[in-house]
Amino acid sequence: MNSIKLTESRSIGRNEPPYIIAEIGNNHNGSLNMAKKLIKIASEIGVDAVKFQVKDIEASFDKKLLDSAYVNQNSFGSTYREHKQVLEFSESELKEIYNFAEENKIDCFSTPFDIESVEILEKLNNPIYKISSFHVTDLDLIKRVCETEKPIIVSTGMSSINEIDKAVELIRQHTDQFILMQCTSCYPTEDKDVNLNVIPELRKKYNCPVGYSGHERGIAICTSAIVLGACAIERHFTYDRTMKGPDHASSVEPNGMSDIVTRSRKIFNAMGTSEKNVLDCELKNRKKFRGY
Repeated sequence: MNSIKLTESRSIGRNEPPYIIAEIGNNHNGSLNMAKKLIKIASEIGVDAVKFQVKDIEASFDKKLLDSAYVNQNSFGSTYREHKQVLEFSESELKEIYNFAEENKIDCFSTPFDIESVEILEKLNNPIYKISSFHVTDLDLIKRVCETEKPIIVSTGMSSINEIDKAVELIRQHTDQFILMQCTSCYPTEDKDVNLNVIPELRKKYNCPVGYSGHERGIAICTSAIVLGACAIERHFTYDRTMKGPDHASSVEPNGMSDIVTRSRKIFNAMGTSEKNVLDCELKNRKKFRGY
């Protein structure tokens, strides 16, 4: 399969311009104004989509984890529950976020961490669903997402081939509108652990579009993924990497995200065709130096 269709004018696939996703995730720090600021910046620099995370805290995490102490320089509460509660938006706030993204002409979608969150996102007409690396083995969640009949993006961090096999088999019982993302779930990811060569292997094995979701430092690696056929690039996005919060330090700032957009499209255009022919732009020099 060559691509998945998002709208009449936009698809994601190897022969389509790379789809750039700014993962806002938790980088709004629980502030609606900050979320809107990041959406507006992303839209202005030409990003295709912004992505959020939606969780029912009690359904998504073990009670023992939620009750555990969570005190560090990036925490927003004395327990993990309190920390997570600060970072969650209400349904009405999410609606405001989705409407704001629409006003700014940028796609907006989310990663649900549980089935309850899928129900909320369906009320918001969430256009694409992202299955995080954490949830590749949550087949109940994947099944519910499939039932929405929306396109699906699946990150494959911390997953074995057998685990990906099961997820893909389930998805294909419902739809062929899905993308896999090569991903390494280390924050940040060392260069030696990125394994860009997995991209063509996933595409060959599963016969589906494959993208790249990165947590490495800098932007050279994620844009290089285009050369190996990555059809989508996802990076965590913030406007200040020094801010308090768990993900800011492994995110890219506006200048970096703007470079990702520019370089990804430049590399995609430079890939061209696999056929070797004499090009029109070469004819003048061919005549000058060869005489024909």
